[in-house]
Amino acid sequence: MNQSKVLLINPPFSLEERYGKEMKYFGALSEPLALAYLAANLELHNYPVKILDCPALDLTTEDIIQELKKENYNLVGLTMLTPMYSAVKQVASAIKEACPHVKIVVGGVHPTALPEETLQDIKALDYVCCGEGENAIVELVQALEGKKEINQVAGLAYRQGDKIILTSFRGFEENLDKFPPPARHLLPMEKYQSTASTVQGGSFCATLIVARGCPFNCSFCSHPFGRTFRHHSVERIIQEMESLVRDYNISEFNVEADTLSVDRNFVISLCREIMRKGLHKKIRWTCANRMDTVDEELLKIMKQAGCWQISYGVESGVQRLLDLINKREKLEDMERVFALTKKVGITIRGFFMLGLPTETYQESLQTIEFAKKLDPLWAQFTITTPYPGTPMFDDLKKKGEIRSFNWDYYNTWGGWTEKEVAYLPPGRTLAELKSLQKKAVVSFYFRPKVIFKFIRTINSWTIFKKYLRGGLTILKIKF
Repeated sequence: MNQSKVLLINPPFSLEERYGKEMKYFGALSEPLALAYLAANLELHNYPVKILDCPALDLTTEDIIQELKKENYNLVGLTMLTPMYSAVKQVASAIKEACPHVKIVVGGVHPTALPEETLQDIKALDYVCCGEGENAIVELVQALEGKKEINQVAGLAYRQGDKIILTSFRGFEENLDKFPPPARHLLPMEKYQSTASTVQGGSFCATLIVARGCPFNCSFCSHPFGRTFRHHSVERIIQEMESLVRDYNISEFNVEADTLSVDRNFVISLCREIMRKGLHKKIRWTCANRMDTVDEELLKIMKQAGCWQISYGVESGVQRLLDLINKREKLEDMERVFALTKKVGITIRGFFMLGLPTETYQESLQTIEFAKKLDPLWAQFTITTPYPGTPMFDDLKKKGEIRSFNWDYYNTWGGWTEKEVAYLPPGRTLAELKSLQKKAVVSFYFRPKVIFKFIRTINSWTIFKKYLRGGLTILKIKF
């Protein structure tokens, strides 16, 4: 066969489908960096590749088919999160019908957790890639070219007659620097936008992935990148940061890792190099951390290096529930870290979950009140969703407590949509939980001190418009 050409697709899945009608204006439209990493490694091995980011470019399934008929692609790769399942199924079926010769592979957290079920249900798929895909997709292309046997490609699921074959487990790459930087030149970088909670001045905060893997055991999390914390070298991170500043005029970053400060020395080294290079004078950045991995010294050097905000996963204001989900953090310690972070001058975005297993209505209210007590600058309230691949999913499935396996309902923003939700704690109702998600937002943000605090942070017309739209939306909320 001729040299393989690969088309990577972020399928049509709109902000309204993701966040609901009322919240779609505030949702982030982020770069599909997983696809960009795959593309970069394909290019490194001299394979032509193109990315279609359908949400960013407002492309339909028909547009995808037109692209496939225009160019001679041998392989299509689709990315999938659980709520995108129906979109992926529809796109894959349309591709296979229009271009039956094209092989289709899907990757992402959902198919990694349920490879056999995904292949059994979506007949149009030829392969499922489990786990890290950079090397797997290159080896898959080589197998399609006859350069190796398909059963030699680790981390792959495929059909063989009536059977589904799972190849050997693909280990995680220890040296992340072996992967080239994501191929952002294949993405419509001008199309992306961030939530108001992740930017200080502009409308876009670029994501910079610096590490993979998480050693903690929260029951609501899966570990698609394993439990070992692996990070890029400081030199590589600085190079990518400088290229984004130079090539795209980026000044705001989300420094992405499951928990950035798992390796304290790594964070300190990164911050010192940011300052040594003078980048702290050009950029601002946010990150996500566990509260039990930070201290005052670390927070101060992060602040000096340009960190202006940290996202903390609080989850619940009830210690019983924190223990139940294996969070391994105490409410009093959370209060202490919130106070310390604010003292250093870093603002906070807090994540809270409503509807945890066995949670009562009164405990939901306790979480909302705890959010007010902690008083982060931003608070995000989501509905507990037991995603495949998590201990919570396995436990609730075993108990027969999952309401539906219709993946369209697996949406943490379910309270803002017209759809069902995947799970309700015993004795709770759908209407009550959806109402609480909205009530939490109104209760948190429509406090006089919060309103005045946001007014003081307005430093651009863009931010003013976002805040105004947000305020008007909250005023119209019915719950």
